[in-house]
Amino acid sequence: MSRHIVVVGTGAAGLTVAEELRHLGYDGALTLVGGENHPPYDRPPLSKRFLAGEAEAAQLWLAGPDVLDRLDATAYRGRRAVAADLAARTVTLDGGTVLPYSDLVVATGVTPRTLPGTAGLTGALTLKTLDDARALGARLLPGQRLVVVGGGFLGTETAWTALALGCGVTLVTPTTTVLPGLGDRVGSLAGERLAAAGATVLTQVAVHSVREGDGLPRGGDLDVLLDDGTRLPAETVLVAIGSRPDTGWLSVTNLDLSDGIRCDATGRAAPRVHACGDVAAWYQPSSGRHLRLEHRMHASDQARVVAADLLGEHRELDRAPFFWTDQGPNKIVVHGLITPDAEFDAHEADTEHDRFTGVYRTDGRVCAVLGWNNPRQAMRLRRELLTDPAPAPVGAPLAAATSAG
Repeated sequence: MSRHIVVVGTGAAGLTVAEELRHLGYDGALTLVGGENHPPYDRPPLSKRFLAGEAEAAQLWLAGPDVLDRLDATAYRGRRAVAADLAARTVTLDGGTVLPYSDLVVATGVTPRTLPGTAGLTGALTLKTLDDARALGARLLPGQRLVVVGGGFLGTETAWTALALGCGVTLVTPTTTVLPGLGDRVGSLAGERLAAAGATVLTQVAVHSVREGDGLPRGGDLDVLLDDGTRLPAETVLVAIGSRPDTGWLSVTNLDLSDGIRCDATGRAAPRVHACGDVAAWYQPSSGRHLRLEHRMHASDQARVVAADLLGEHRELDRAPFFWTDQGPNKIVVHGLITPDAEFDAHEADTEHDRFTGVYRTDGRVCAVLGWNNPRQAMRLRRELLTDPAPAPVGAPLAAATSAG
């Protein structure tokens, strides 16, 4: 068959693959399959500017109609891949459409995890898509009570936005601090700032169950019951307890799906199959391990490597990752990979302007740098300390990491 590249997933990773293919001169058949009935859009603003009503949907588009037209691609919007046959080189969509391919790129991202018993409960929501953000935003009215389950980037960002909208906010997390991936010192500071802004932050406590409210005065539409016996009435509950790779449609293939899709350092998962973005665990030559990151910029970097590899230009992505999160008025940027045992050393503090930088070290080796309201100095530290990252110590875990940016 003539060459036909099928890209499943039209988020940042999938769209970037398509754009880079055309940029590098690929003029063959190209098909894009997207599960949402929207143009490709940027997800990080969903919990912030879009949810706050400060940005319209069109401002989130990653590609307008003119860009999509120039891609000269066949697009299946609002359709999901339900199966793949790697031997026959076909992808089957919901509704029965079968797409033959010469090369397959998987960029299906992740799916939010849910709490048992919340299915069908009005007001118990997750936040991943544009439609999710619209549904949540319609409920975040002044005076309404929101319980956020989960203290990661998505949960804390949404809590800040809800406070700005006039909601009463309680955040519940089983970890010792919010943002545990940044370590206790930075996480504690982030939690203190969120509490000072008006949120109730409950750490080291888990949710036992969520059920419909009892209708009593001062009760809510929902009751969140904690494992210490506390009852939290709320109109809305946001479940932000992480995600899992969207790989169910590949379950009958021989791909390694132990944590997303395992790939080599160029994104190859199998002959004629590549993967990139949140769903992909890429091999890191510097560490000798696979790493799956849910970072916006990392997804685009991987996508460009995949496009080049598809056209015979061998590249490897093995550099320090980068992500950011907006915590209300505070912007945190991180370059590198923070391992669970990393020690944080803050320095270059400017208390007048509420900013500082810091360095994370594992066994004395710098593994990441951070800037709190100080992205410029964080970039300087990256150039000085992370230009040629050394291999991680044997035994240091490289687990999947998530972020807002």
